[in-house]
Amino acid sequence: MTIHNKSFNELCLKYHIQGKALPNETYMGMDNCLTCHGSMKDKFMVTSHPNKTGDANNIRQEPVDTWQTEMLNEFGNPVVFDENEETGIEGTRDIELQDGTSLQGVGGVYVVFDGLSGEDRVFVANFYNEAQELVHSMKVDVFHVGAGVRRQAFAVNLGDGYGTRMLKYQYSFVDWSHNYEWRDRNQARIFEVNCIACHVTGFDLPKWEADKNLTIAETTANLGVGCENCHGPGSNHAANPMGENLIVNPTVHLTVDQQIHNCSQCHIRGTTLDEHGETTPRQDNLNFRPGDNVLDFFRPMEVKFGEGTSRVATDGKARASRQQFMDHYIGTKSWMACTDCHSVHENNNEGKLLHGTVEELCASCHGGQYGSTEDIRELIDGMRGFEGNDRGWYQNHTYKFDDECRVIGFPETEWNEENKWPWQFEDWKWDWEQ
Repeated sequence: MTIHNKSFNELCLKYHIQGKALPNETYMGMDNCLTCHGSMKDKFMVTSHPNKTGDANNIRQEPVDTWQTEMLNEFGNPVVFDENEETGIEGTRDIELQDGTSLQGVGGVYVVFDGLSGEDRVFVANFYNEAQELVHSMKVDVFHVGAGVRRQAFAVNLGDGYGTRMLKYQYSFVDWSHNYEWRDRNQARIFEVNCIACHVTGFDLPKWEADKNLTIAETTANLGVGCENCHGPGSNHAANPMGENLIVNPTVHLTVDQQIHNCSQCHIRGTTLDEHGETTPRQDNLNFRPGDNVLDFFRPMEVKFGEGTSRVATDGKARASRQQFMDHYIGTKSWMACTDCHSVHENNNEGKLLHGTVEELCASCHGGQYGSTEDIRELIDGMRGFEGNDRGWYQNHTYKFDDECRVIGFPETEWNEENKWPWQFEDWKWDWEQ
């Protein structure tokens, strides 16, 4: 194991680098971090990470303005109990609410925007029977999922004892342009069971399991991805700010691979593993800590060379967002840390988490090789595996090109019959093992 900071003491080696919590270590929430690190607040809060989940007042204004007028169902945004159903419910279902209300034969639950109460947005859930008659209404806390740069989905806990359900329609890009519309998300998910930990800070699973009617805000240290997702739980550091090694500084305390894995706790697609290495219903970073190997927690999406899947192209390149881990390690830049190009605490002038423009960053090393920044842009607009849209450069992190300068994953000469990722072979070595 390579440790960059020679003063990194035994306690930190034993706990942080192995991803374990220090004794009595808990998540404090970003507001506590900003008590001392407040100079970062304004720049950080406009980035996408702290806005990966938010309450009703943080929903983008455009979907609120069009919630009633452009919604794809005249009754509102359906709560999805069952997929592939216009109403969100297959047939009817009986629903018992936390307040003691008992509803039989509910054919659909629709969330509508009900105006403002002071400066706060009010949303209401309307319950209809199979004859489309209104049988019950109540105020609900609506949360957004996603920062809204490309899309915002919505979720609500009805107090029926199951947790937070997704709403049917999300507000998103049209073909990755900057034109938005309401689109059918069609996911019957319980947010806390599947993907919450990559959208919030310090999700308390035992607390939620004890009372599944608690809202997202009540079971997390804070909404959105905050300081402690990357730096580790901060209670001990907050109690003793000058104490050594009570918080992780990734660029100081972690190897390059560990830094990549730190980012990849969310920038990976696959299935979450339990402590025995068995797959679970989850797809998030529950229990990951800075310094961990992300593959101890995830089984990445399957690769099928020459055939492809809905998430992975024929050559192994990602076909969806948030798969940078796989791309990075089949590419040419795996020796680089994510933060060599990406800023974490503030956007560039284009509103992206980069130290400069894409062209400027590439030109800083390859300017003499490829010529102008326009040439670089043309090169990274490769589309193989992304035919029919313009998102190849935005998502691709392999930095490999075929003879026609299209972005690729593995060249065909490197496709293996076992359909394995590189790290699945016995001779693969991470830098901490070398």
